[in-house]
Amino acid sequence: MRKITCSILLLCSVMFAIAGASETLTLEQAIQTALQRNPEILLAQKELAAAMGKRLQMTAVADPMLVFRDEGLALNKAKDGSFEKEYSLGLEQNLEFPGKRVLRGEIGRIGEDLAALALDKARLLLGARVKKAYYQAVLSRRTLESLDQASSLLDRFMENLVIKYQAGDASYSDVLRAKVEKARLQNQIIEERRAATAYRAELNILLGNKGDDAAALVTDIAFVPLQKELTAIKEEIRTSSPTLKMLAAKLRQSEAGRRLAKKGGLPDFSLGLYFPSLRSGAWGFSVGLNLPVWRTRRQGEVMKAEAATGQALISLEAEERRLMIRIENAYAGVKAAEEQVKLFEQKLLKDMGDEIRLAVNQYQYGKIEFFNLLDLYRTYAATQFEHLKALYQYLLALSDLEVAGEEYTD
Repeated sequence: MRKITCSILLLCSVMFAIAGASETLTLEQAIQTALQRNPEILLAQKELAAAMGKRLQMTAVADPMLVFRDEGLALNKAKDGSFEKEYSLGLEQNLEFPGKRVLRGEIGRIGEDLAALALDKARLLLGARVKKAYYQAVLSRRTLESLDQASSLLDRFMENLVIKYQAGDASYSDVLRAKVEKARLQNQIIEERRAATAYRAELNILLGNKGDDAAALVTDIAFVPLQKELTAIKEEIRTSSPTLKMLAAKLRQSEAGRRLAKKGGLPDFSLGLYFPSLRSGAWGFSVGLNLPVWRTRRQGEVMKAEAATGQALISLEAEERRLMIRIENAYAGVKAAEEQVKLFEQKLLKDMGDEIRLAVNQYQYGKIEFFNLLDLYRTYAATQFEHLKALYQYLLALSDLEVAGEEYTD
């Protein structure tokens, strides 16, 4: 009985854990969900499957041909009116010059690699988009929390103000200012809630959710300094960039196409095996050879392939230069956003917190007017909001750095 009870408790705990897990969503879980459900990724996976099929087509041997022959048509009869007629049934197989099929297979394999790299690129870009949408939704939630805190602080100010007004130590105009400020704050809260709904809907679209997923976003927007130097980041992206890998693969594919075009001047073969009708004990054998005597088409194919190779090389070199410039710009953006976050977290937030506390005490003892306190309150609330925006901009800059240059399309 004790074992059964323990088993039931264990099962319940697992079910509660699963239920609890479904109510939260980390950034990593959001990215993984998008990679599994997003239509763009699903389409890229189908493109990869199509590339695999195309490679199989390109490496396939031509189908044999079943041939029926009628030899002895009555065109030239003998003087006695007779003629000999024979039928034969056989198979013919076309064979390419050695090396052509290998090159086509190489082109097909590189095409398959290109589709796989396109899938990697789509995943990388989608991950960045999910991060931005996730951070935007979290920023909206944190902004609402900050607005609620500001509203609570304003309520405390208004309580003190009402007491002072009833005692004759404050004017009615101060009460009106406070009420207008409260109404303005409520408008901000309503507007931010509407924006939060839109941001969450955008995130759900990226995740491929069919309905509104209300799971709590538990990964907060927080400041983590970038430790890597620009040189290291450049080298890492240069070796891992799907765009550069795709352009390098296109260069290899163009070179293989150029070699295949040059082999177009080499003859292909055909072999045949026949069974004749009159000589049942004999077999017929045939060998065919195509004659590539017309050079215009082959020259055009070679010129086209050589031009494609040159274009691929130029694109690769140009994109590598552009990529390095984009990384430098993105890195500079990260550092600028990093300094802004440090300014808020190391000085402005602390100074404004001390200043608002001092102002409250001064107002209670009648040392400053209410409109001065209200102005300082607005500055304090704006500092809170701008700090959140600075964190958001920093995280966006980090995300842009991760995908620097990957927006390139050919």
